[in-house]
Amino acid sequence: MRRFHRQPYPFKIICYMLIFSYFCSACACHSKIKTSEEHYLSKIENNLIPKIQIENEPIYYTLQERMEHYGAIGFSLTTIRNFKIEDSKGFGYCRKEEQINVENQSRFMVGSISKSITSLVVLKLQEKRILNIDTDIRSYLTSWKLPENEYTKNTPITLRMLIQHRSGLKKNQIMKAKDQGFIEGDKIYSLEELLNGKTAIQAISFDSKPGEIYKYSNQGYNLIQKILEDITEKRFEELAKEMVLEPFEMTNSTFETVFPNPNNHNYCYAYKNEKVHEGFYRNTNQKSGGGLFSTSEDLAKFSIKIANIVRGKDPFLSQKLAHQIFTGEDYGLGFDLIKKDSLLLFSHSGRTPGFYSFMAMNPENGDGFVMLVNSDGMGDLLMEMLRSTSKTFDWNIWSSKLITSISIHLENYKNYLGTYLYKDEKEEYKVEITIKNKQLYYIEFDENETFEYPLIPISKNIFIDGIDGDKIEFNKNDKQEITLIYDDEYIFKKD
Repeated sequence: MRRFHRQPYPFKIICYMLIFSYFCSACACHSKIKTSEEHYLSKIENNLIPKIQIENEPIYYTLQERMEHYGAIGFSLTTIRNFKIEDSKGFGYCRKEEQINVENQSRFMVGSISKSITSLVVLKLQEKRILNIDTDIRSYLTSWKLPENEYTKNTPITLRMLIQHRSGLKKNQIMKAKDQGFIEGDKIYSLEELLNGKTAIQAISFDSKPGEIYKYSNQGYNLIQKILEDITEKRFEELAKEMVLEPFEMTNSTFETVFPNPNNHNYCYAYKNEKVHEGFYRNTNQKSGGGLFSTSEDLAKFSIKIANIVRGKDPFLSQKLAHQIFTGEDYGLGFDLIKKDSLLLFSHSGRTPGFYSFMAMNPENGDGFVMLVNSDGMGDLLMEMLRSTSKTFDWNIWSSKLITSISIHLENYKNYLGTYLYKDEKEEYKVEITIKNKQLYYIEFDENETFEYPLIPISKNIFIDGIDGDKIEFNKNDKQEITLIYDDEYIFKKD
């Protein structure tokens, strides 16, 4: 049942990410700012906040504890304070098999954070008058033709629309990990083949009028890459290095294809269920939308420079152009815009097989962070980190669900113990209610795994799952049979 509720976090926050105790040999932090106050990084790593908190009984975890809990192999964290890198620290392994720790120069695949760098490439080319982000892209495409339909026939499509995911492109379908990217020895598809749908990703097609609706599109950034390569007659990898990576001093970042090499320890492996992915990690030919290898420090440098550009403290772009970066309701020119009251954060997240990434910064006071992890299934870990960062920076954005618990006598609940079954037309599911550590527990069974959730009583017959916050209610039906109602939707009968 839990699998129906644990959908991947949207990688807008994501967002829509623990090592075993013997992983504790991770590298020591590399200090950037010396202050008498406790560093933000230390506060964040020691105050992870679970999804559910009981009123007046707060629970906090360390990052290493939660890495062990979730099975994360490696983690990299950099904090930003007053427009400077405060600290960077690695946890766990970059390559577990080779006992290589995560260090400051450890490179992770950062997925869609690549889009933020790509947007800066476009804006710099506008600054140089090589292109205009509000010109119809048809005038820029020379080696590939844009397919037309009723939505686009008489409507211009611009780079601004593509950058902000408002071009009318059909929303991407979900792909399996093995269909994303390539490992050494695989066929490497060209950008044209990608745009024409020769891979698992769907071909360029439109299903709404350009400029009207926000729909996140990886293919939109593939199209941006094609435009940039046609205009400049340079590979995107070279263009990004020249336009952004070198000026931003991102010396440990690259869009180039890099295959795993036992002699090049800086590139971290990708993991799932604590086992390394086939091929160690997958490169991608979607360079502009997801092909960047980087470090948390380099992405912190990038964030600081963006903030200074928009503040008028860095001449990389004119103020007229720089002020457009944060225009938009939820997504600006290459960045998610997180708004609450007077607070604005610019951010981006990324997800690619075996890797999660997230960065966010307040451009007003210069506080922010970057976090990277090299394991799949780390959405819950990242959310616990986001709650910690929100508390540390006093952002009041990501928070726990606060509940009030009552006292119960377990002796009165012995009739509730046992196995419960849910059946629908396709499948049946089994859960169990038991007592552990003087507390009721809800246990799910999924193939060869079991998932245990402590139940927190909020009334005589209603409990809250202490991990995900789902509601568990016990009742009796007309036949006086005990039933378990999960999340007000699924009714289980006692077996």
